[in-house]
Amino acid sequence: MRKKIIIFSFLSIFSLILAGCNFPGRATPTSQVDMLNTAAAQTIQAQQTRIMQTDQAEPQGVTPSPTPTLEATTEPGVPTDTPEPTTAPTAKPTATQSAECYQASFVAETIPDGTDFDPGESFTKTWTLKNAGSCKWEEDFDVVFVDGIAMNAPASQQLTTGTVEPGETVKISMELKAPLAAGTHRGDFKLRNANGALFGVGNDDKTFWVEIEVLGTFFDFTENACDDDVTWKSGAGELPCPGEDTDTDGWVQIIDKPTLENGAVDNEPGIKVQPEMVTDGWIRGIYPEISVTEGVFFKAIVGCYGKADCNVKFKLNYKLEGETEKTLATWQEVQDNKFNRVKVDLSSLAGEEVQFILLVEANGSPTNDRALWFGPRIEP
Repeated sequence: MRKKIIIFSFLSIFSLILAGCNFPGRATPTSQVDMLNTAAAQTIQAQQTRIMQTDQAEPQGVTPSPTPTLEATTEPGVPTDTPEPTTAPTAKPTATQSAECYQASFVAETIPDGTDFDPGESFTKTWTLKNAGSCKWEEDFDVVFVDGIAMNAPASQQLTTGTVEPGETVKISMELKAPLAAGTHRGDFKLRNANGALFGVGNDDKTFWVEIEVLGTFFDFTENACDDDVTWKSGAGELPCPGEDTDTDGWVQIIDKPTLENGAVDNEPGIKVQPEMVTDGWIRGIYPEISVTEGVFFKAIVGCYGKADCNVKFKLNYKLEGETEKTLATWQEVQDNKFNRVKVDLSSLAGEEVQFILLVEANGSPTNDRALWFGPRIEP
């Protein structure tokens, strides 16, 4: 029994020695003591970590003071980058544009648009304009016709004889004449400065104008006989109107109170003419185009002037654009103490622009061939 105990003890000691040896390829066993030491170390480390986190955390119920920040300081004269805005920038208002140097504004006018006139009727139109610019208007400024129907207006006329300061007004008056054609007619005007530059009303330099309505055809040949757009001619050439009754080239005169062939004196003016002083001489008055409307007639009294021993032919001729001159009516007149009242229907010319010609021809000798167109008109 004792041997067995000794042998068992020896085997146990030998086994422990073998277990304590480091044989290659085998894990080193961990002792209970090491395990306890490792657990203790881990506990201590965890406690230290909680302590550090507690120190760093803010106490509950206490508002932390904001950490002061330092504003960047820039040196004078050194540009800094401007941060880009996160929203679209608001547009800055622009300054009001200064007034133009030369500019007008409309104030008032006479003869409102659409006023009715007879063909060839004269009238005076007046505009009142204000100097709305920043520069004064002086006596070398003009009013200029620029478009439409001039209505006998000049190509230009002086604006003022003095000075029109900014903010002041000026009245512009023109002597005008209604066109012969029926319908709506308008003429446009602007101002012109001393340098020849045109300017008008408002920022857009608009025109100021005259606009009228011309009623159905009415035309007085006597009233318009010496107008610039009427030409009197004979075989010798163009004649003045009025002319001298001693002119052998022929002449034309406007007589306020003419004497008719029967000796009567009328208080309505007439056209007295003398053909050129040659055999079969003639004289003619060429009028501008007239717009002929429906239902109108040429009316006149024709004959020798007073007791003149005339022997002539009166002719009403006409001409359409692009065509030759034609005779519409002829009247033979001699001294017989009677006058001849004539009336010609113009319906065949309705809707046309017609140029009328008043013609008197001598039958042979022109001596004493003083003739009278009395009250020649186109009217209903």
